[in-house]
Amino acid sequence: MRCSTLLVFLLWAAVPSYGQGYDIAVSLEEAEHLALTRNRDLRFAQRNIEVAAAETLNAAASPNPTLSFSTSHFDPKTRPTTIFKSTPAEDVIHLDKIFERGNKRELRMARADSEFTATRLDFDDALRQIRFNVRSAWFDLKQTERHTELSSIIAQQSERILDLARRRYRAGDLSGADLGRFEADSAKAKADEQAIQGRLARARVTLAILLADESRAQQIVTRGDWPAEKAILPDTATITTAIDQRPDTLAAIARVEAARHNLALAQAKRTRDVTVSLEFERQPRDVTQPRNALGLGFSVPLFLGNYFEGDIRRAHAELALAEDQLEAIRARIQAEIGQLSSELQRTGDRWQALQEQALPAARRTASAAEIAFSKGAISALEFLDAQRILRAAELDALQARSDLAKARAALDAALETASSAIQEPKS
Repeated sequence: MRCSTLLVFLLWAAVPSYGQGYDIAVSLEEAEHLALTRNRDLRFAQRNIEVAAAETLNAAASPNPTLSFSTSHFDPKTRPTTIFKSTPAEDVIHLDKIFERGNKRELRMARADSEFTATRLDFDDALRQIRFNVRSAWFDLKQTERHTELSSIIAQQSERILDLARRRYRAGDLSGADLGRFEADSAKAKADEQAIQGRLARARVTLAILLADESRAQQIVTRGDWPAEKAILPDTATITTAIDQRPDTLAAIARVEAARHNLALAQAKRTRDVTVSLEFERQPRDVTQPRNALGLGFSVPLFLGNYFEGDIRRAHAELALAEDQLEAIRARIQAEIGQLSSELQRTGDRWQALQEQALPAARRTASAAEIAFSKGAISALEFLDAQRILRAAELDALQARSDLAKARAALDAALETASSAIQEPKS
């Protein structure tokens, strides 16, 4: 897959960025590969992973020791240039080191690792959503392109029928009122043809944004046919797997674990850290011998004003919030899959009915009406009604085909489980 993605990217990048006189054809698979390579939202998600990995390094770090130096017993009347030469001094070197207790470092590392895992799973979820967004945008563009073709065909047919109506009008077989209906119908077809161009431009921009190639948006066209028409519904085991293994579910589980580690870390604050101090003191020489001293001490905090009740209570609340969010995500996924399954069933049935019944019947009726009208066997209103029914059936079938493809893509995205390998950072 990496080789095919690289090939698609190189071919895409090889197209020059100047000029507007050609189209850039992209298939559904190529659009997905390009989005996974170039999409800006994915780059943002990747940066979040880098930030989370850096936080694991911070969590693993132990407190740095503190080294201090001081000197005293200066005579204020001494000249500054001779202060270190002529005045006896007392020098003190002090070293402090905090030793954490209560497994604070281990708890910080566990919390950071859980947050890193959640961030990696957020990236997986971003991949899932980007794939669906690209498919949906590609289907919209495909539908709009076909709608543009149909509008052009309808406008040409309306112009041809208007010519036929004018000939009948000149021959005295058609009234002026009926001719006006044909002229209005032809004008409406031309207006629809122009209006669909705006929708086509918007559909191209939507897909171009996902591919991070906005400068060439109006050159993008789809290549290839619609995906296979399938309306296979998921079974219970597939739905259960999706609820438990989808990236957003696993990310929520990781955040619950991070909240648990954070609660333990808040409680560990009540375990006193010990600060060990090492001191070397050099005093001025006297008449007999130099007086140097080496000292050792330790200190612990006294919890007289703060026993960390607020931190612990907040950690409890954050854990409860994370658990509620996990429960909400699972419920939402289950409802989403149920809704999308029903929608896929409905769109599949509608597409089948239009493709196998309504559209063939409308075509037969329109063809027979055109022959009958050319021979004067039916009125202008009957003929126009047959043409409108055919147009509506063709557009409904196109819309149903697009709805079926998007419903299938939405259900596939809802059932997609985590795919990338979650690797714990090296501490």
